[in-house]
Amino acid sequence: MTGLAEDKQSQSASSAWRLLPSSPDAAPQLGLEPQLDRQPQKPPAQWRKQLSQTMKAAVLVVSGVALLSGVATGCAKNAGAPGSGAAPGGTTGTPAASTVKPPGDYVILAWQSIGMKCTSDNDKYFSFHTPGNDLWAQVIKRGDPPVVVTDGIKLSYEAPENHNEPSKTINFWDYAKITLKKDIQPNTGKTGMPADRGEFTLDKAKKAWTAIGIPVSPYNDDGKVDAYPMFTIRATDAASGELLAETKMAAPVSGELGCYICHGGTPNKDGIGLSDATARDILADHDKNVGTNLLAEAEAGRPQYCLDCHAANNVGAPGKPDVLSMSAALHGKHAQYMQNGSIETCGLCHPSSAKGQVYCQRDVHRGFGMDCMNCHGTLPEHAASVLMKQKDLPAAQKSLERLKPYLPEGFTEAKPRENWINQPDCLSCHTKDHTKASTKSSSYNQWITEKSHLYRFEKADKGDMMCAACHGSPHVVYPASEALGYSEINYQPKTYQGFAGPIGANGNCTVCHLSEPADKHYHHKNQDQPFLPPQFSNDPK
Repeated sequence: MTGLAEDKQSQSASSAWRLLPSSPDAAPQLGLEPQLDRQPQKPPAQWRKQLSQTMKAAVLVVSGVALLSGVATGCAKNAGAPGSGAAPGGTTGTPAASTVKPPGDYVILAWQSIGMKCTSDNDKYFSFHTPGNDLWAQVIKRGDPPVVVTDGIKLSYEAPENHNEPSKTINFWDYAKITLKKDIQPNTGKTGMPADRGEFTLDKAKKAWTAIGIPVSPYNDDGKVDAYPMFTIRATDAASGELLAETKMAAPVSGELGCYICHGGTPNKDGIGLSDATARDILADHDKNVGTNLLAEAEAGRPQYCLDCHAANNVGAPGKPDVLSMSAALHGKHAQYMQNGSIETCGLCHPSSAKGQVYCQRDVHRGFGMDCMNCHGTLPEHAASVLMKQKDLPAAQKSLERLKPYLPEGFTEAKPRENWINQPDCLSCHTKDHTKASTKSSSYNQWITEKSHLYRFEKADKGDMMCAACHGSPHVVYPASEALGYSEINYQPKTYQGFAGPIGANGNCTVCHLSEPADKHYHHKNQDQPFLPPQFSNDPK
């Protein structure tokens, strides 16, 4: 592999993660310096024990509820004052009571369908993470009972003042005609949505409003990293134009890519982004391993769109049937080189590292001491699950064989998983009746079977409210850590009920109801248990 500078090896390739051994028959040689541990290593059994303890703590965070049952050591000690916004560490405070009531007759609950939209800032050599944030919202007419509003209003979004021109900081539009075969106007998304302001449309089946494909840059217009820009959402009377309600929501976006750690080069700016040098090395390796000619094509002005070949269900890209999906190809390949059963492995590629600029694993689960692996498994486990879905392909068989030595002790077989659809099931830990702790140590291999049951599309047990309306976006579930200066990330619960927690937590039904309802378990069981907010004590500094 080309482009691995020695100074990058010592600084970035920490011995905290394992570089798995390679041979001409097994995988391409990485050629890193010998200070890295290159011996085959199974993930230590200790991490699985710790994982089990954390999950058995069974922090059942439901709509206004955190039922702590059998809490493991370190998950609920040293209680402090709630709502401090400090970060992940696993301690709990005391139930926070409401101090405010929402003004006016309407409430807007808005969220992003995925907790972090990854967007590349450099499509010069290839395109794979194109801009496009999906915003969702439900509008409630307060009353007894409240009503989810689906007509007679207009719902609009407005980007922050310095987030109106993403074409200043990402070059997607310079190459879209080649990569996507579309002539897309600057600062307009693939779906035609404008970057600065626009209107939602109604999803009648969900009784929710959506604004799909808004182009948001991981930088503001001045070029500074801004991973959680706060959009303003307004509801107006469709006939008179009268303002009915207004709120703010984060539109998480990240260009933090760790490719340079192994592929050389540097981040584009401020620790994030894809440089030309890194992109060239990635294509050179692809050409060497697969027999393509992508680097020459890109240097001739013809960059490719990765999803033309590699399927990705999150954006509806079918790919080619004889080629691994994007998830299977990336995880299956990289899991052969690096893993040690820790979250630092995830952070080498994903924007989840506490040492990075974005830190996307900042929701309530992290506050109670959980991490990526509690839901997704280790990197080899995660890779095995998506590879099994395409196990008839020779490329999948080869990768699965290479991963065998690096799967945890006691691992049997991954259940096949369709990328972006068969995701971890919330109910593997949050039991269906929400009244007792699950005894399962991980939600790995317990996949959602249908897209409609994904958390971001799911509704409460009764009524028309979507889960994310009250709990927030995936990976930013309320209360979320406000680390790295993102103090407005819990804007809606703080505004509507005076503290950061699920909407309606601790008996705050009057966010939507005019008076306390007789049935406080309407949306799902066990709603009236006290919510104990975590104390995020170990946020990145």
